[in-house]
Amino acid sequence: MSAPSSDEILRVEAALGVRLPQEYLSLLGRMNGAFIQGKIFDIPGGNNAGVSQFVPFDKVLYEKSLVEQTGPTQFVPIAHASGGNYVCMSMKGNEFGSIYFFDHEIPGENAFAKVALNISQFLDMLRPFSVDDVRLDPNDVGEVWIAPDFLKKIKGE
Repeated sequence: MSAPSSDEILRVEAALGVRLPQEYLSLLGRMNGAFIQGKIFDIPGGNNAGVSQFVPFDKVLYEKSLVEQTGPTQFVPIAHASGGNYVCMSMKGNEFGSIYFFDHEIPGENAFAKVALNISQFLDMLRPFSVDDVRLDPNDVGEVWIAPDFLKKIKGE
């Protein structure tokens, strides 16, 4: 996907009521709408989340309207995170340009967890997914059922 035009940028900035950070505009020049495979980042609380695609610039205002259904208005989604969540950029005063993880299942301000000071720091945080990143709490597993034919197959019977 090509970089947004100056007119597109001005239109979105007018709708948002802010000038977008140059770092974000530079990212759009290289990765507008780009898909990302197998990359994760850490979020507060010892968890991590995958990131799958940078939000295409022509969809930013629409995606922002989705975030605003459950969260505050001072955030702009910049990437899709796993589970229907977003990576967002703050438009608030002293937090301007900071990067947050948005959990769509949590209402209000608590839905946002700061993950990086800026886009560069966020990009540096991305790492390949590894099975070692999966942390299962034994208390979360009630029971497991395996199809008998499949069990025989994996046992080599």
